[in-house]
Amino acid sequence: MSPGTTFGTVAPEFAQLRRLTEISRALTYTTSLEQVTRLTVERGAELLDAEAAVLMLPDAEGLLHVRSAHGVTEERVTRFRAPLTDDVIGRLQGLLAVPGDCFIAVPLVVGGAVTGLLAVARRRACTAADESLLSALADQAAVALENARLGGEVRLEMEDRLRASEGATTAKDRALATLAHDIRTPLGAIDGYCSLMQDEIYGPINDRQRETLGRVRMSGQHLLSLLDNVMDMARLNAGVVRTSAEPVHLADVAREAVHMLIPAANAKRQTLQLGKLTDVVVTADEHRVRQVLVNLIGNAVKFTPEDGSISVTASEHIVAGVPWGEFRVADTGPGIADAEKAAIFEPYYRSEGTAQMPGVGLGLAISHALVQQMGGELHLESEVGVGSSFIVRLPVFSTLLGA
Repeated sequence: MSPGTTFGTVAPEFAQLRRLTEISRALTYTTSLEQVTRLTVERGAELLDAEAAVLMLPDAEGLLHVRSAHGVTEERVTRFRAPLTDDVIGRLQGLLAVPGDCFIAVPLVVGGAVTGLLAVARRRACTAADESLLSALADQAAVALENARLGGEVRLEMEDRLRASEGATTAKDRALATLAHDIRTPLGAIDGYCSLMQDEIYGPINDRQRETLGRVRMSGQHLLSLLDNVMDMARLNAGVVRTSAEPVHLADVAREAVHMLIPAANAKRQTLQLGKLTDVVVTADEHRVRQVLVNLIGNAVKFTPEDGSISVTASEHIVAGVPWGEFRVADTGPGIADAEKAAIFEPYYRSEGTAQMPGVGLGLAISHALVQQMGGELHLESEVGVGSSFIVRLPVFSTLLGA
């Protein structure tokens, strides 16, 4: 194959990648839902040489409706609403009046949950590369839509608080929330590009290149987790985080959290194990309880030296005659000085001993705020040179029911 032939084959693919990069940049600076949806369908149609594109989002009743369309008349989409089931795909293909081999529909996913649908009707038959490209666009659009929605909530709450003279802390939170929004979308794009390259959509790669792409994705996902913490702290300060009250089995959550962190502990040759587990049921938000426990175990893994040990227990504990469900995360790390025990729950606090470690000092502050919001308590027991124990106490379910 001649050099000219190789260039002619590769150039269109890199042109698509360049256009996808441009769309990502545009989404980064787009802050309203309407702007994001319109930009996605217009640029998506151009990216995939499609006659039409449709982006669907659920309404308050959970039914999908067309939020933005390109190349489809308003009259055709006005009454198009459907549950998020397989049937919607067939109906959407009928709306676009396109044969099956020229039609692609991919979900918009945020946090493992399907939040919408993006579909295109192409002028020619679709390929696996086309579907991967549309999926990459959908991933970026989903992040931008979520940022627009959450950013709007945070900005409104913070503007109200600024008008009430809450002061510099609120202004800082608003600035951080805005910064997190501006960074999150391009990080999502980086992950999407790496995924396309790992799938060899743009040509074969060797094992070293695949390993490097994996490291890039891991680094990007770490940065995204830091941004999630910034956004969580901003939402907590703005009062827009809501927690549910449902029965939660502490033992089940403990098992799940430990299972998630075992690979990280193994990488440091640490012993991470479950201790005594009592099947106590508390009233809390299961997702948030898991978030808190994963955060506490993750901190223990991060700050405990190699060959150290971490144990997690769940039990029922009586305080002043009142039963509580209790998590305890104990480690053999360096411990925390008495002078720092109160400060570690403050946002952005980093002790001298942890200043060089990854993170921005938000994990414990978020965990403390979430536990309090669920009616519980987060305590610390620690001795320098011996280790630390973080204790989470939540109301026992039967107590709140009056049993």
